[in-house]
Amino acid sequence: MPRNDLIVAWLNDAHAMELGIAQVLENHAASAADHPEMQARLEQHLEQTRRHADLVKSCVERLGGDTSAVKTGMASVMGTIQGMSTKIAKDELIKNTLHDYGTEHFEMACYTSLLAAAEDLGDMETAQVCRQILRDEQAMADFLFQQIPTATLEMLHLEAATASR
Repeated sequence: MPRNDLIVAWLNDAHAMELGIAQVLENHAASAADHPEMQARLEQHLEQTRRHADLVKSCVERLGGDTSAVKTGMASVMGTIQGMSTKIAKDELIKNTLHDYGTEHFEMACYTSLLAAAEDLGDMETAQVCRQILRDEQAMADFLFQQIPTATLEMLHLEAATASR
């Protein structure tokens, strides 16, 4: 497979990933209604994620490719399922926070790989898009990391209060 085709395939994967994550974030933001700061940040990142999908799609098209309807469709379905998978859990907030934190790190790994490939191919436009997305993903991961102790303690205290009734 020519190197250009390979980066287009990887960008297609990233595009589908972003669309799937958008579905998850939409569900997680709705579930965080009792936590205004978390909900606002999830909604902000949802908009960033949609923008990321558009940016990556533009890279695919600029390189002469098309986004994959199959990958996009599968990612959307999987994102919907994942986003709803913790709905019945009492500790939904902590589970969603941990999931989202892990997802941000997976995205950072993907865009680090794409950045290296784009630079090696001399595609500075795609490299710049990857750098921009990496910054957004790192910022969200940092926010979520700071939320983990709070979400955990809130769940513990809620559980203790419920048990003592």
